[in-house]
Amino acid sequence: MVPRPADFEPWLNRLPGFEDARVGSITAVDGGASNVTCRVELLSGTVRRVCLRLQRERGIFEPYDVIREGRVIAALAATDVPVPRLLGMEPSADPLGAPFIVLEWVDAPHMGLAPDADFDAFTRMVARIHAVDWQAAGLAFLGVPASVPEALERDLAAVEARMPGFGCAGEPLLEDALSRLRATVPAEGRLALCQGDINVFNYLFRGGEVVRVVDWEQARISDPRVDVGQLLALSHLKGAPFGPAERMPFAVRYRAAAGADPGDLRWFRAMWLWQLAVIHYGWRRYGNGSTPWYSLEQASELLLMALAELD
Repeated sequence: MVPRPADFEPWLNRLPGFEDARVGSITAVDGGASNVTCRVELLSGTVRRVCLRLQRERGIFEPYDVIREGRVIAALAATDVPVPRLLGMEPSADPLGAPFIVLEWVDAPHMGLAPDADFDAFTRMVARIHAVDWQAAGLAFLGVPASVPEALERDLAAVEARMPGFGCAGEPLLEDALSRLRATVPAEGRLALCQGDINVFNYLFRGGEVVRVVDWEQARISDPRVDVGQLLALSHLKGAPFGPAERMPFAVRYRAAAGADPGDLRWFRAMWLWQLAVIHYGWRRYGNGSTPWYSLEQASELLLMALAELD
C-alpha cells in the first residue's frame, strides 16, 4: 500500500510551503494496527521529512477513518495535549488509492524505545487527555453519548461488530463475556475525551517528557476508565499478577495524576481483556503474517478471572 513518490508529489505540491518539494522516497514504518504510516523523504525545501498516514482497509480496529483522525489532531492542536502538526488531508481515494492525512514528522522515539521514558510522565499525559474540554475543543463531532452507560454500550457494540469479520462470533467465552459485561455496565461515571488506545507506543519521548501523542483513530467521548482499563489489561498480559485493580501501579499513579479517584475499575479491566481476546482473532486474520505477542489461552484465563469479579 506504499504509494509511489510520483503519485504523491503533485498532491504535496498543492500544500502551502511545499510548492517546490520533490519527493525522494516513501517508506512504510511499523505502525502496528493503526492507519498505514509512511515516512516521506523530501529532496528539497526546509522541511525534509513528513509523515503520510493512509487509511487502512482491514484490521483489528476497523472500521478505519483517517479523516476523522485528522480532525481530532487538528482540534487538539489548540489544547495542551501535544500532537503532530496536521499539514493536510485528502478524503478521496483517487490520488493514492485510499484517503490520507499528512503530518509533521517527529524525530522522537516512542516510550518503548526512549532511554529517558518516564512512566509518571506518561501517566500525567493520559490524565491530561482526559481533562481536555472536549466541547470547547470542538470534538463533539466524535458523537456525544447521552450518558456513561450509553457510551459504554457503544464501546461494546463497536467490538461486537468486528467479531464476525474476525471469525470469532459465536465463541462461547466471548459471547458469555459480552452478555455479562452488558448486564453489569456501570451506571455512574463521567464523559471525557478518551484516546481509545493508550498503548505506550503512541507516546513519543524527549528529555524525559512526552513531546507528542500519536494514533488517534480510536478517539471518542466515553468514560476515561476505558483508557485506564486498557493499561491494566495489558499489564496482566505482560505478566503483572492479577489482583485488585485499584492497587495496580498504573491505577495508583493515574489517581495521583488526575487528582481524583476514577472509581471502580473492575468492569473496565474485564472489558479490555474481552476486547484483547477478540483482537487476538483479528490479529491472526489481518496481521500480515505476524502473530500476537500474547496467547489466546492467557487472555481467556485472565478474562475469566476478571468476569468473576463482576458477580
